[in-house]
Amino acid sequence: MRMMGHGRHAVGGVMVRPRNERRVHLDALRDAVREREELECGLVERRGVAWVSVVRVGSRRLVEVGCDFVRAGWWFTWSDGRPIAPVENVQAVVGVLVRELADG
Repeated sequence: MRMMGHGRHAVGGVMVRPRNERRVHLDALRDAVREREELECGLVERRGVAWVSVVRVGSRRLVEVGCDFVRAGWWFTWSDGRPIAPVENVQAVVGVLVRELADG
């Protein structure tokens, strides 16, 4: 008897990982943040939980953005769980991050 690996499913006889929607949305946010010259970011994953850490260039202040299923849909959230915006509004979230990390 063949055992399936944890977190994998057989599709047409091939073992594949299920799609991780949270990671797809976080990757999109990371890519959008990287387009801003004044921001730097990285995708962090620890104990199966992923988030994007964002910092303004030349600053030590850091914010962390996660992604959770809230209000019947996927939302970007602050590290404390407060919703920022639905995942369809990636550019709006980038704008929020720019304002949040603004000097002064």
